[in-house]
Amino acid sequence: MLLASLPLLYLLFTKHFKKPTSSPSFPLPPGPYQWPIIGNIFQLGTKPHITLTKFSQTYGPLFSLKLGTQLLVVASSKAAATEILRTHDRSLSGRYVPDMSPHKSLELNEFSIGWIVECNDKWRQLRSLCKRELFSAKALENNLLVREGKAREMVEFIRRREGKEVIVREVVTATVFNMLSCVLVSRDLISMEGGSCEGGMMRMSSVLNQIAELATTPNVSDFYPVLSWFDLQGLRKKVMELHRSCFRILTEDIIEERRRMGREDSCKDFLDVLLKNGSSDDQINVLLLV
Repeated sequence: MLLASLPLLYLLFTKHFKKPTSSPSFPLPPGPYQWPIIGNIFQLGTKPHITLTKFSQTYGPLFSLKLGTQLLVVASSKAAATEILRTHDRSLSGRYVPDMSPHKSLELNEFSIGWIVECNDKWRQLRSLCKRELFSAKALENNLLVREGKAREMVEFIRRREGKEVIVREVVTATVFNMLSCVLVSRDLISMEGGSCEGGMMRMSSVLNQIAELATTPNVSDFYPVLSWFDLQGLRKKVMELHRSCFRILTEDIIEERRRMGREDSCKDFLDVLLKNGSSDDQINVLLLV
């Protein structure tokens, strides 16, 4: 019902509030016919990955779509991906930020690496810290045992479920996420089976699953940015509330405990580095979870 009324809402809004602008016309890759206002939204269907594969077979490895008012250029071959990600990576390094993401939050603009407004000295310092402690060859080697341990836990979990249904996608997602969380805070944050995470971590698992579910929900504000201010589906509000819940759990169950108890130097993780660096709770929350 909401999608069906979008064309009328968009026409009314743009007619009264949007000033006409002239923009240069650039040649675009071929693609299916783009319907006025709605573009190709309804052509994607319930399995967009299959639809995009069929489009690539018809229009070639590089084709264009229109989702509402948003232009989408799809690269579906190794050669096309190489041109975008390697040859012209500097020119095409921008990204689209989903409307539901909390990027407009002031605390994220101040503390985050991904959502910060400008690449200032603070951003460069945080980037260098993450590169050194998380992504350097030494850091990756030091965390090898953690990754191997989580992989063994996944295999053991599947073995115990012999004869029962296993949703592989969920198990793999939980494993990869817990690999990261163990490197960051030495804790599992997502449970592969009910009860394996206790107390606050069980709540954290539930909240993260809700965020993941909302992140895959089509948002009309992404298709029609002019309607973003209204947050018609309430997705941005829900995501912000869930992020605040994550921050509370992380602060109460992990950060405060770590400040009190501390850890041996041989067991230091990224959280210990941030605490030693004098990071505030807000900054730690944003760096770890957003």
